[in-house]
Amino acid sequence: MGILYHVSPTPGLTTLTPHVSSHGKSYVYAIDDLTTGLLFGAKKDDFDFLLSTGEDGIPDVFECYPGAFRGVYQGKSCSVYEVSGDTFLRGMTSWEPELVSEAAVPVLQEIPVPDLYSALLERERQGALRVHPYSHSPEYRALIASQLVARLIHFNMDLEALPQSDPRFATHFAGLVKALREAMDGHLLA
Repeated sequence: MGILYHVSPTPGLTTLTPHVSSHGKSYVYAIDDLTTGLLFGAKKDDFDFLLSTGEDGIPDVFECYPGAFRGVYQGKSCSVYEVSGDTFLRGMTSWEPELVSEAAVPVLQEIPVPDLYSALLERERQGALRVHPYSHSPEYRALIASQLVARLIHFNMDLEALPQSDPRFATHFAGLVKALREAMDGHLLA
């Protein structure tokens, strides 16, 4: 399968070992598109961005709240790890670009990225990435809200505890969480 990329905020790794993530299985994760890989170079989760790939193969990043892109990536560094794709499989997770290996994988080469935010902005200038800043338009907000609700349900998130444990849910998503809690109290059932 050739060379794949694993991008991490942790420098100096020589072997990538499987870890359990949101999929519930122990995998080493990799990707064949470096630009998409760079999006994983800083700590973020499914409530910061919607990530997709356009029909032209270019990654799209939709902010889930104002300033998410800058807030996640600015001032961060990461390492790009090149690995052999020999033990990786596609289609094992719900996200098509993702490849996984159940076995530990030796690092072939580490490439430091000292300024991740600048590297991603450069990829955007080159046309290899599209960043969609948060918009208050009804269409954009409907897109984000529908995806956030699906993720809250999929991950079986505790709607009572979220606002205390994660500031995004006490600020940006407070109304959404409140509406879901109210909808789930049963009063809407006939």
